[in-house]
Parts: sequence; C-alpha cells; structure tokens
Amino acid sequence: MKIGRIDIDFIRKDISQKEIDLFLGPIDDEQDQETFILNEKLVIAHFMAIAGIFPSIGQARKNGWDKPIPPGFSQFVVGKKRSMITILNITG
Repeated sequence: MKIGRIDIDFIRKDISQKEIDLFLGPIDDEQDQETFILNEKLVIAHFMAIAGIFPSIGQARKNGWDKPIPPGFSQFVVGKKRSMITILNITG
C-alpha cells in the first residue's frame, strides 16, 4: 500500500507571486499541497505539528524541532508519509 506524500509550504506574507513561482513553481490546485502564511513568532516545531508529523507542538519540540525559522529557502522531508515541508523566508 502506497502512502501519498503531502507537500506543505510556509511562505512569508510579504513575498511576491513572482518570487513564489521562482522558488516553488506555479501552485497547482490538483496537487496534494497546502500553503500557509508564515508567522515570524513560530518555530519549526509549530510547522511539524501543523503538517501532522507530530500530534502536538510539545512532541515536535521533544523530537528536536525546537529551532528558529531559518532565513532563505529550506526544505525538509519528514514523517512516515515523507511529507515535504518547504519554508520560504526571504526578505526583499
């Protein structure tokens, strides 16, 4: 049985559509993909909980994801479903 992969993108609210297309390509509504606006007060543990990789932020923190949001472009493949977490945190 194949478990489908989900792509989850976290993007700063002030990033232009041109930059989004450059880094992530055009967003296709038919893909298993979710996009969230990045809140600067969060840490990566929040993203892992939102993505469903861990049942809570506390569990994600205990598993080593209590890290600040890295600047620039970051990707992580995590979890049993091999979810692709993409963080686009660039400033103009």
